Order: sequence, then structure tokens, then C-alpha cells
Amino acid sequence: MLALLMAAMMSLPLYPLNPVEEDTLATINAHLSMGFRAPTDVVSAGPEVSAKYELLVMHPVVMRTSLDYGYGELSSKQYPRGPLHSASVALEGFYYRGTDELTGYIGAGVLFSYYSFSPSSYASDSLRSNFGIRDVSIGAAPGFRITLGLRYESVYAMEFTVTEVRSNMKYVREAAASVVGEREQEIRLSDIRLTFGYLFTLRDF
Repeated sequence: MLALLMAAMMSLPLYPLNPVEEDTLATINAHLSMGFRAPTDVVSAGPEVSAKYELLVMHPVVMRTSLDYGYGELSSKQYPRGPLHSASVALEGFYYRGTDELTGYIGAGVLFSYYSFSPSSYASDSLRSNFGIRDVSIGAAPGFRITLGLRYESVYAMEFTVTEVRSNMKYVREAAASVVGEREQEIRLSDIRLTFGYLFTLRDF
């Protein structure tokens, strides 16, 4: 009976009979993905695209660098409203298990995000007339990311990602003709995203 249970367990997709042969990704992959970011208390939902380069360091560890672009709108009453563009550079590590048909993986890493923010015309006019603020920007900031993913047939990918980033919103205020003041306010730009991707094999063993 024990032998039968062991045989049944080892026949499951996530427990390959030969882990070295069946549970190994291509040596180098290019991974392109698209998806969306869920709305938060600060930023509205928006699209996200990403280009990734993956390197199989040693079975079952993968290192990945990525360049992400996302779009959303600041929608909180705490901050001026307007469109927000973001670009992030990330370095992540993954641990994976599975077969050529179905692979699951979990990973984490660090990233550095850059932001381009333009207050809406209404918000800009209000800030200028009420507080003398002539410019608003969001500074670049580091963060970290946790990823859960699934791959099918080694080329189709679906990822669920949680990103944590805290930056500063900078207000430039013109108090007088020759006096300029700057004030900063912390802003949390974390997000949850779901993306779907396709992998291109650049080198296979």
C-alpha cells in the first residue's frame, strides 16, 4: 500500500519522476508580459508592460532582470490628482518546481522606480492660487517585490505580483519673487498586479 501511495505521488505533475530532466527551464529566456495593476487607495487601476531577461543559474534557481512600465492616475484626496507614469528596473531570484507541461515558481527581489507625474489642470491651478505651489513631482525610490507564477508548456506565463515602494511627493513653492521653498510628503506607491506573458528561448542547455 505504501509503495502504491509513493508511486501515485511521484506521478503528479509537480513531483517529476526525473527532476533534473523534467524540472529544468531553458538556460536563457526573454520574457515579455502585459497585464494590469489593481487600484489602491492612492493610484487607480492601469496597464503594465514588462520586458525580462532570465538566466538559469543552477537548478532550480533563476535570476531575472526586468524593465517595467506602468500607467495610472493619482486618485486620493490626500494628493493632487493627475496621470502617473512609472518605470522600474528590478533584479529578482526565483525557485521553481514542475515539469515541461506545468511549472510553479516563487521569487523575490529589489527594484528601483522612477515616476513622471503631472497634476491635472484643475489641481495645478488650485495649488498655485491657494498655496503658491508652481511644481509637483514624485522622486525615484527603491522597493521590493514578491512574485508567484505559473508556466504552461514552458512558454506561457501568468504572474501575481506584490510590490512595495515608498517615495516622496515634492512641492515647490514660490513664496516671493526670489524665494523658493520645497516641501516633501511621503506617498506609498505599492501595488498588486496580474500579468500574462510569453517566453522566447534564447539558449537551451
